[in-house]
Amino acid sequence: MKRSLASLVLLLITLFTASQTVASAQQPGTAPLTDIDCELLVKVKLAGLWEMPAGDMAQERSADPKVQEVGRTLKSDHAMLDQAVDELAAPYACPLPNQPNDAQKSWLTEMATSTGAQFDSVWAMRLRSAHGMIFPLIAQVRAGTTDPKIREFATTANTVVMKHMTILESTNNVDYANLADATPLKLSSDAEGTDMVVAVTLVPLLVALTVFLLWLAAGRNRRRRAQESAVRRVDDDDDDNDRGRRGGGGGGGGGGKRSRLFVDKELAR
Repeated sequence: MKRSLASLVLLLITLFTASQTVASAQQPGTAPLTDIDCELLVKVKLAGLWEMPAGDMAQERSADPKVQEVGRTLKSDHAMLDQAVDELAAPYACPLPNQPNDAQKSWLTEMATSTGAQFDSVWAMRLRSAHGMIFPLIAQVRAGTTDPKIREFATTANTVVMKHMTILESTNNVDYANLADATPLKLSSDAEGTDMVVAVTLVPLLVALTVFLLWLAAGRNRRRRAQESAVRRVDDDDDDNDRGRRGGGGGGGGGGKRSRLFVDKELAR
């Protein structure tokens, strides 16, 4: 009887412990995220990594007060989202990037090499296009996630992205007909982004190489003209010596040959 009672107590303790473990595992922030939930955190993190520098560029490179104001807002909002993503992803098995991807780097390079009205257009179109691409993902996660904290974050992200699209459009630099192709440079993969960055880096080197080759060609032309001038002077000396021999003797004949031989040696070198 005592053995049966002890077994029953042990069984109850085991079941209670197991139920507590299951309940704990089901708390938000501890269970593994679904792929799409994790994708949202990664995409929002990537957005902050390039849009915060883009916000700085708006304040430094644009002469339009409206663009500067929108740039400040984007940077401030993404700093808030960035902190929220870090805190939310920490308990989950969802690794986050620590730098923009290659395409985003190329967009920043594109902005950095633009000035004036061209900068304002490139800046607004790139950012508005990027917000439009992440907007459907946020809505999908908000509608389908089973994690309360992810649902709350998706709600916040949805509000922020809608706000950003609206204020970017308020700069009057958004061409809606070309949002799918924000500028003549269209990147569809990280590899293309890398190619663009490499191309921008190689342009100054190609210019320097061209200048160097032109300098070499000019130097050869100068040396050729100097040699031709020396030959003409020797020919003139030979003519003078010939006239001297005909007029007053042959004492100067050897000098012309020696001079001619000297120039030939110089040309040979």
